[in-house]
Amino acid sequence: MSLVDLANTKVRVLGWSAVMGVAPMIASAIANPAVTAALGVMANPAVGGISILATIAGGIAGNMAANDLGNLIAEKLGKNPNILDNRDLIEAAGEAIAYILKDVASSDELIAIALSKNSSARDLDRLAEKTPEYWLNINTEGVDLSRGLNISEDQLTLIFSADAAEFDRVTGLTPEDWARFIGEFAASEGKSFDAEIVEFVAQRLYETFPKAYREVLKQDAAKGGEKFAAMLLNLHQIALADLKDLKLQNREIIDKLEAVATKQQICQVMAKLGAIEIGIRSDLAQIRALLQRYIDPAAPSLPISLKSETIIQDRIKDFTGRKFVFEAINEFLNKNRKGYFVLQAEPGVGKSAIMAACVVLLKRRCVTHFNSQPDGIVSAKTFLENACIQLIEGFNLKEKYPRLPENALENGNFLGRLLGEVSAKVGGKKLIFVVDALDEVDLKEQSSGSNVLYLPNDLPDNVYFIVSKRPEFLPMPAANRTVFDLMKYDGKSLEDVEAYLRKRTERSELIQDWIKGRNLQREEFVTAVAQKSEKKFIYLRHVLDEIEGGTYNDVNLNDLPAGLEEYYQKHWVQMIGHEDDPLLELKVNIIYVLSKAHEPVARRWIAKSVRETDFKVQQVLKKWDSFLRQEQVNGEIRYNIYHNTFREFLEKDETVQSAGVNVEELNRQGINNRLEGAPI
Repeated sequence: MSLVDLANTKVRVLGWSAVMGVAPMIASAIANPAVTAALGVMANPAVGGISILATIAGGIAGNMAANDLGNLIAEKLGKNPNILDNRDLIEAAGEAIAYILKDVASSDELIAIALSKNSSARDLDRLAEKTPEYWLNINTEGVDLSRGLNISEDQLTLIFSADAAEFDRVTGLTPEDWARFIGEFAASEGKSFDAEIVEFVAQRLYETFPKAYREVLKQDAAKGGEKFAAMLLNLHQIALADLKDLKLQNREIIDKLEAVATKQQICQVMAKLGAIEIGIRSDLAQIRALLQRYIDPAAPSLPISLKSETIIQDRIKDFTGRKFVFEAINEFLNKNRKGYFVLQAEPGVGKSAIMAACVVLLKRRCVTHFNSQPDGIVSAKTFLENACIQLIEGFNLKEKYPRLPENALENGNFLGRLLGEVSAKVGGKKLIFVVDALDEVDLKEQSSGSNVLYLPNDLPDNVYFIVSKRPEFLPMPAANRTVFDLMKYDGKSLEDVEAYLRKRTERSELIQDWIKGRNLQREEFVTAVAQKSEKKFIYLRHVLDEIEGGTYNDVNLNDLPAGLEEYYQKHWVQMIGHEDDPLLELKVNIIYVLSKAHEPVARRWIAKSVRETDFKVQQVLKKWDSFLRQEQVNGEIRYNIYHNTFREFLEKDETVQSAGVNVEELNRQGINNRLEGAPI
């Protein structure tokens, strides 16, 4: 490897590091509820990278495409001389590389390879100790900056995300780039490694450099940011200047990006990265260790769809307890050669949260699919495509299957073939599927008599499905099936509900103030609200959010709704308002359309559906943030009902059903989904 190539590698690593350092700052600012409310986008800490880039792009003259903007920001940062001369950035990247090399040197896999090659892993460990100094001394003067970073679209989406779990899926340079670096570095120290060792080390650098780099920054932030906070602040200011150069016109975004401008705020952002999942890791550490015995810890995470990842991050927020469920899953995996574990429970008690936590505990090394009627994820074809792509990409079958066979989505035959091939690859480990909400699947799209989602009747050994559904009949494989009825565990569920309430009250000053303002003790509040919830976590989440938001400032403990049905009824009354409201009929018509929609719908499509102006529809939608999800699709905001239980409540309400909207006529008009904003 020539010195020029080595310098190019260093420049590209620094460019990547700069983008990965500043992106959480930008994402955190854009995901701030005050910003998202002002911009009309979803106020959610798990806002995806595409949404963030699209939000910024929408404020730039010429309406640049989101990923074009992301690549332009990356290119500008990667070529900025202030970044190439930033010693703190260079040291952070060098420390991350050294951390990985030391970790790999002590791994059982590397030691086994070294022994087979009559080599020593200690040579790599010694190399790791010298990495920071060697990295600093690579001369980048005169390097060719025209090469660019070549960050792919999917990587940009993950990097520019307010969701730490998505960032964990970022990879760095190619394995070939890292292999050349290792070879040159070793040669400079008079060492030479076997090609298999170099390949193994390079693969680890490729997979884990972004995580290691972020860990260096997080550890520094936890100590007060003495070392790298100034570097991150510098990166942030450079990025802000670049955005201004690109004519970013939205003052709200500019203000919030400029607000992230102190060492303390930088440290706060870095310290929060990954915080959502820390609770799960600590509360269920023993369970996590048990479950991770069944998977290959060195294998890469499988490529979970953005929709599923968004659902996971939403459901695991404040996740608490459920240890007894995971103990049952562990027992099932331990005692069966293959099969189906069916988590069965009524709506609202937290099935999806358990499934999301299961994915996290398995380190995303499972095939993951979340059915969701509000998101329009209800078909067997979507599941088959999702599952097959995860298997092909996750288990290196792309050369054999560069594209899905023509009939792969018509039935479960191709999935069955993949299961056979992949089960042979996993060796003594297990191939685990996590599939949520089978009851939300539209069976009308499947052939008569088939299993839901075409789930295979016969599974190869070491293949397991963990699925969830309501306690209603669904056509499912009968063999090798274990049903876990969550409704039989009232006592344990009540304990988890009370633990959830304690966790929320302990970390929320607003809830604590509400309790104190009514002369209550915290345990008194916990006991009473737990009883009112009927052990439904969806109730707890809504009510506690609304206490924090001030909805219940004028009511006492006894006045809080009793149960989910009463909560929805009171919320519905608030949404509709007074009988003399001039917008009453329009509100009913809009909520009827939303309750019938099988996927997110655009405001302009709603306006067309109810034959009203876009402005009047927006007046109504702005008042309904609590139960409307918002997401950006092709540059426009689309809306849907937040949770399926509320949709079902609305579908049963006589007032809603009295709306004079002819849904069948709308469908006959054949409005195109992509052009017109998601028809019903």
